Amino acid sequence: MTESQEMLERRAERRAAVIGTALAAGAQLAAVGLLLTSAWLIVRAAEQPPVMYLMVAIVGVRFFGIGRAALRYAERLRTHDAALRGAIRRRVAAYAPLQAAAPRTLEDRRRGEVVRQVVADVETVQDGFLRVRVPWVAALVASTVVALVITLVHPVAGAVVAVQAVATAVLLRLVVPRPGRSVGAEASAARDSLASDVTELVHATPDLLALGAAPQHRRTVVRAVESLGVVDRRNAWAEGLGSAVVLVLGAVAATVATVLAAGAARPELVAVVALAPIALLEPWTTVAEAERLRPDVEAANRRLDALDRLPASMPDPVVPCVPADSHLRVEGLAVGWDRSVPVATGIDLDVAPGGLAAVTAPSGGGKSTLALTLARLLEPAAGRITLGGVDLAELSGDQVRSLVGVLGQDEVVFDTTLRENLRIAAPDASDARLLDAVRDAGLGDLVRSSDAGLDLEVGEGGNRLSGGERQRLGLARLLLAGHRVLVLDEPTEHLDAPTAQALLDDVLALRPERSIVLLSHAPWVLDRAEEAVALAR
Repeated sequence: MTESQEMLERRAERRAAVIGTALAAGAQLAAVGLLLTSAWLIVRAAEQPPVMYLMVAIVGVRFFGIGRAALRYAERLRTHDAALRGAIRRRVAAYAPLQAAAPRTLEDRRRGEVVRQVVADVETVQDGFLRVRVPWVAALVASTVVALVITLVHPVAGAVVAVQAVATAVLLRLVVPRPGRSVGAEASAARDSLASDVTELVHATPDLLALGAAPQHRRTVVRAVESLGVVDRRNAWAEGLGSAVVLVLGAVAATVATVLAAGAARPELVAVVALAPIALLEPWTTVAEAERLRPDVEAANRRLDALDRLPASMPDPVVPCVPADSHLRVEGLAVGWDRSVPVATGIDLDVAPGGLAAVTAPSGGGKSTLALTLARLLEPAAGRITLGGVDLAELSGDQVRSLVGVLGQDEVVFDTTLRENLRIAAPDASDARLLDAVRDAGLGDLVRSSDAGLDLEVGEGGNRLSGGERQRLGLARLLLAGHRVLVLDEPTEHLDAPTAQALLDDVLALRPERSIVLLSHAPWVLDRAEEAVALAR
């Protein structure tokens, strides 16, 4: 998104927020007007005046009743439009530091914790507008208008309503958020633990069942749920306290205002004065819920701000150079997550455009670490990597990864269609371009044999595809993204011999338009390469 587009989006978001907040205040005023007008009409009608005396009130009841529903509907449209626009912008902003920090800076974070930050925390911040700010504005506007109206009827009763509103606002603001703040760190830790435990349990379910370890891990999740239950009960107590404050102050104000107005105003006006404090119970009860949510919103904002401050794994240069081509050269390279203890050293590779090289090592020997290093996701422990004659340190991560693409052993496949899985690499790709990539990756027969074509549902984790088809799907993504250097990490792992051979044939057929680096421990794969390098510690 360009800077001008972002400014337009922010402007549209602010406009929707202002209009939605105004509509919320209008809807609350309509609700109050409906109650007070109805009270006046009922009492006045009991006196049996000529019906013409009641027409204005009758029309008013209809007006406020219809207006309340219409304004509430319009308010929901506008406020949710503003909130969803903000959530999209904030979630996209949250991915940027994650992209820069991955993978080294995130290695000590559990998967569920990170997912909760970019999903649940963004939704909680969205609630900060919908369920905190908007209710406060609506309640303050409604209280001000009601106090002014009652002042015209009976000045002292109007002052009582004003005192009720001020006292309710102050007490809710001071009392209700306190329990949530006191358990804020505990609540955050409990939610992070639950999200991480459930995520790991779901992903590891087949292995846990096979090893008979599922009950033990289930107990871990149960303990996390119980810890979160304690926090939720404290929050429920705070919400109940807020409701009690609203009800007690409303009852006191209604009693005092009624006593003051009795005998000093007409009966129908006394009814209006008596119900005025009651009319404010609804908006202030919503504020009580808003204040219960406030600590959660503040904590979510803090966590997202901390996410923005994550240090980059490999900071980009201030002025990146421009590589001349896709010639990949590796000289004396050492790789490892801990630079002081590399897992492989002395790596030398020279992969010219259209070239083919292979790297071999046993499991755990550094092949995957080398793949991440070639894609500028990990910093070399020693040695030098150049791309197009330029050191990787002098290129931005986007520059490197636009040329170098990595296909891992277990590519992420989303539970959606083949088309949408492909468009992860190229969101604007046409069907013709998608079909070209599918054909080049060897998935043409799958698409042709299915009535759904590109709309074929692949299932959760690609479970409706074979192992070879999942690998080919990942390969098609690399082709769509336009990478010139393909780093394939064990592309034939977990495949039967005929499927593995067919996949490797299709991969090698991508030359000379693309360079290929094969990372494998299979001898028959290494035999197909022009150059083979064995990793050593």
